Amino acid sequence: MKILRFAALFLIPPLFVACAVGYQARGSLSDFPGELRGKGYPGNSGGGRFVLSDPEEHLTCDGQTLPPSVSPMPSSCIGEGGEGVVRCTDGRQIPIRWESITCRSWKGSGVDARGNRLEFRVERH
Repeated sequence: MKILRFAALFLIPPLFVACAVGYQARGSLSDFPGELRGKGYPGNSGGGRFVLSDPEEHLTCDGQTLPPSVSPMPSSCIGEGGEGVVRCTDGRQIPIRWESITCRSWKGSGVDARGNRLEFRVERH
């Protein structure tokens, strides 16, 4: 019994970490200088979450993408797409549309209430 507890304690957490460590997010906002970078967290049924920040962490944006509302190829996740929202620490909320590039990457964009454009991409590395 102690062996099972030991195994669960030391083997299961690294599996969860490995899933999140490999997804990198990058993006840009038309009214904010430089590239935003962060991590992506794919959802089990499509969509997922990503977090973007500038290097000095003056601005952080947290994106939630809903499961796909479009699935052109039923046996593949390529081409799936959907909606979501990004909330940033400066108060802006940006409705977004996303599309899968591969089964391990997606991209999207949106425009905030002031007309500033966000473009982002999440990929496994």
